[in-house]
Amino acid sequence: MLLSLHIENIAVIKCVDLDFYGGFTALTGETGAGKSILIDSIGFLLGARTDRELLRSGEERAVVSAMFGDLSDETCRLLAENELAPDEDGNLLLTRTLAADGRTQCKINGRAVGAYTLRAVAPTLISIHGQSDNLQLLKTENHLSLLDAYAKNTAEKAVYDEAYAAMQRAKRALESLRMSDAEKRERIETLTHTVQLLEAAKIRAGEEEKLLAERKIVADAERISRQTAFVYRALRGAEKGNAAYILDRSAAALAQIADTVPRAGELAARLSDMKYEIEDIADTVYDFTGDIGDDPAARLDQIEGRLDKIDRLKKKFSTDEAGLLQKLDEAKAALVSLSDLSDETARAEQVLADATAAAKAAAEKLTDTRKAAAEKLVPLVCGELEFLDMEKVRFLVDITPAESLSTAGADAVVFLISTNQGEAPKPISKIASGGELARIMLALKSVFAESFGVSTVIYDEIDAGVSGKTARKIGIKLKTSARGAQTVCVTHSAQIASLADRHLLIQKGVVGERTETRVAEIDGEDRVREIARILGGVTVSDNMLLSARELIETGKQY
Repeated sequence: MLLSLHIENIAVIKCVDLDFYGGFTALTGETGAGKSILIDSIGFLLGARTDRELLRSGEERAVVSAMFGDLSDETCRLLAENELAPDEDGNLLLTRTLAADGRTQCKINGRAVGAYTLRAVAPTLISIHGQSDNLQLLKTENHLSLLDAYAKNTAEKAVYDEAYAAMQRAKRALESLRMSDAEKRERIETLTHTVQLLEAAKIRAGEEEKLLAERKIVADAERISRQTAFVYRALRGAEKGNAAYILDRSAAALAQIADTVPRAGELAARLSDMKYEIEDIADTVYDFTGDIGDDPAARLDQIEGRLDKIDRLKKKFSTDEAGLLQKLDEAKAALVSLSDLSDETARAEQVLADATAAAKAAAEKLTDTRKAAAEKLVPLVCGELEFLDMEKVRFLVDITPAESLSTAGADAVVFLISTNQGEAPKPISKIASGGELARIMLALKSVFAESFGVSTVIYDEIDAGVSGKTARKIGIKLKTSARGAQTVCVTHSAQIASLADRHLLIQKGVVGERTETRVAEIDGEDRVREIARILGGVTVSDNMLLSARELIETGKQY
């Protein structure tokens, strides 16, 4: 439920602060006073797209914020999904700002959120209904979702969605298997060529990296050979002057005096260890030259040729060495699969048949919920329409089988209406006038109110095209539907405004050479004069004041 609203620097509104309560609230004012701006401000707060033209001239920032209480379970669920929560009092504060450069910022309970999050939560807090909603009602593609909302068939829809998705997966799998004989032969030839080409290459995992490392060594073979030969001779290759020989002789000399000098034995052992380390280094260095071979130039040609072959294959298949090996495995597996294609296709056909049967069964249960809901919906809507002076109207929900299963199920749903006796029911878009459409929408919204789970509903000029007794009936319906909830209506009808539990007057005036819109609650004689103004137009007579008082007084009985 909407508790309070703050609007700052929106168009002709400098600053407006309003408190809201349960029940029926009417907003009235002369044409151009700013009623539409008030609705636009709330729409902006709820995430509607806008531009900088909404910002009051000369200001740097516009702000709209609203506090909500008595949050629904659906609101709390959506908040939790977005890691948000009500405050300690169970309330929720929405804030949205508009900067002079056109950028907007959204906050929920002081925490910055994206506009998409605001748009996800907002519909569970307020529902705004105006002429655009009437247009939505004309679109037959919206009728099925409205019926589903009334049917509360979320569980059945979830089962169908899963079954339909499984059917679509099975269909795609089968389509990928089905191919003509010519396509199959062409595919086999391509795969066979790929396998032969890659198998002939005999690529081994990590081979390219090893070849690149070896190429560096072979390319520098002369310098490596010269330096390693020197190191080998110095360490153990020379007959008596090498390091290993000197260490060995030194260790033997120290060992001869170990009985007299105890530390000499320890040093002799260390020299022996050094000798073994030196010999190991020498042997390792000697192997360097062994890797190069007797003909480095020939080996380098071999390496370059092998790398070139691998590189050409990489370019051909647009992948790396590991990808070539994977490509070979995939091509082999595909060939095996194609050789057994007939059996696999048969299995896929059976999977699709089973999935289709499951989807049709789920669709039938979904259809049953829609038919059951339609049986309840039709008399309720007709009752509402009769109350709204459309007693001769026939309302029907036409549920027919769709051409094929779709994401919506197996049904096509259209709301049909006949406004005159003896006429065949036709789609609403082909029958309803502006005034009729407003009443039809109100009737549907009244019946659907619980299904949509929104406690605050704002109607923007729902009285368009109606007057007199019919307008009064609409006002009575708005008032009764606001019991235990909250209904706000922007209206030009005295018959409707006089029924409100609370009356807000929107006025436009000049303050300090600037035009400003102000909103204030009125009651008593101020309210009588406003109702009389709506009744009389330019001049308000005593009789109009008397009529206004009578409308207000008789409205209290509802």
